[in-house]
Parts: sequence; C-alpha cells; structure tokens
Amino acid sequence: MTTPSVPDPVAAQNPSEPLDWGLAFRVLDDLLKSNGGVVSSTMLRRELERNHGIADARPLLVELTFFDPDSARERGIPEPGFRFHHLGRSFYSEEKYADEAKKLQQATIKEAEDASDAVSETEPEEVPVSRTNRQEEARLVTYVKRGLEEIYSSDLNADEKTFVFDVHSLRKGSSFENVDLIAVHWLPHNMCELISVEVKLEFNPQVVQQALNYTRFSHRAWIAVPVETDSHVELRERDPGLFEYAIARGLGVLACRRRRGKSYDVFPVHWPQRNTLDLLDQEEFVERYRDEFEEAGVTESRGKLRVPRLR
Repeated sequence: MTTPSVPDPVAAQNPSEPLDWGLAFRVLDDLLKSNGGVVSSTMLRRELERNHGIADARPLLVELTFFDPDSARERGIPEPGFRFHHLGRSFYSEEKYADEAKKLQQATIKEAEDASDAVSETEPEEVPVSRTNRQEEARLVTYVKRGLEEIYSSDLNADEKTFVFDVHSLRKGSSFENVDLIAVHWLPHNMCELISVEVKLEFNPQVVQQALNYTRFSHRAWIAVPVETDSHVELRERDPGLFEYAIARGLGVLACRRRRGKSYDVFPVHWPQRNTLDLLDQEEFVERYRDEFEEAGVTESRGKLRVPRLR
C-alpha cells in the first residue's frame, strides 16, 4: 500500500529544497532538552533558519506539527529517536505534553458539549434523528476548529486576535454559502488568505459540492469528515472516484478520527490549492462575515475606511 504525501502549499512552492528530517529531529530534540520540554514553533523555525542553513523552515514545521510515527514509516521517514507532540504554537516533550493535552481536552470537551446543547435547544422535537446528527456535527466542528488553529497558527498571528471562527450556526448566506468554519491565514508583509471549511458526518458528494462552491469566495477550501483509522489513505480507499475528484478540483481534506469520550483527532490528508477569486465574490464573503473578519483584523470596523489586506 502506498501512502500519499501530504504536501503543504508552501512546501510545494519550494520543490528544490528537500525536507531534512534528520536535522529537524536533532534540532528539536536539543531544544526540548535545553528548554524544559517546551519549544515554541517560532523558536524552532528561527533556529533552523539562522543556525542550520534552512532558507524556509515552514514546510518542516508543518510536517513536524502533524508528524505521525506509523504513517512516517510507510513514507520512508526515519525514526526521530524520541517522542514529541505539538499543541497550539509549541512543541512538547512526552512528559510536558500530558498536562497540556489534559487542559486542552477539558476545554474542548466543554466547548463541544455547549455546541451540542445549543443544537438540542433549537432543533424541533419531532426530528430526533436529524437533531442527533446536528448535535454530533456541532461537536465535530469544535474539534475541527482546534485542528485549524494548529494548522494556521504562526508567529505572524497577533496573540490578541482570533483567526479561526465557528460560524456553522449563523446561516448568513444561501444554502451553498453557509460555511461551517472560516480561518484567516496570515502571511508575510501583512497579507492574508481566507479559508473555508465544510464539515459533514459522511464523505459523500454533498460535502464535496458544498466545499467546491466555497472556492468562489475563499482562497482555500477544506472538507472535514470522520474516519475509522489513522491511515492517510482511508478516504481514498473508501471512495476513490470521489476522493480524486475532490483533490483534482483543489479541495483540502481533513480526516477526523473518533477517540474515547466522543473526542476527535483531526489531521490533514491533502492540502488545498489556492484559488484565484473574483473580487465581488470575495468582498461579499467578507461582508457576510464582517464581524468575524473585523475581529481577525482583516477589515476595519464599521464607520472607518475599510483596508483589505487580502492576498
């Protein structure tokens, strides 16, 4: 079985610079040992770029963020020789990670339960099956939101600004404009990309078509669906034609593995391509979710001159 690579869009722009796994593992291990088991992504990136000759370390950091030993072996990646984890904007040793993961899990569980309860209060009693699905979707959205915060967290994000938003219950557009999650990916030179995500409990044509419509007004679009295993090829094997169609049209794919206690682990199996947007569609999207984009710093508040900073 061949496991497909999970290319990062930035890495794809630098094909001449191979990923140096041995160097990355060695530097990360040294930094963890010398910093009490916690190293920020910014510190690791600066160390690789300033002292180890890596011109752009972001592709390495993205791979390290979602590093999985089992799939790594299938891809021919060497063993790191130590265990590490990533949460938020930092890498953790095995010992330090346990405490941080417990805190985050408790916060996420509460947020997921609140989202599920909110659906329970608004769905009519006569449609219990639909309500159950809506509750589980709301729970799943919460975990996908955490996953997006991992993907798009960087030293370019101002600490005080939110950059991922759960908007699945707002229903601000038509049936094919109601995204579940939006994110702002900040880039150098004060530029950014707009990200949209469609979350569904099944991998089917509906979730793909829904997300494809988002490519009209967002620079990158993802679908997020549950899986049964940690394999990066499960969705491809489940429906090869639909998977190939989705990625050929430029969609990204987030797999969501169900864990104990109704939680999910979210990991990317294919990164989205960048879309060239029609200016009118883009402006309508920003206006539709103006409150969120104001909070993220993409637009100025009402009454002030709007200063778009979109890539």
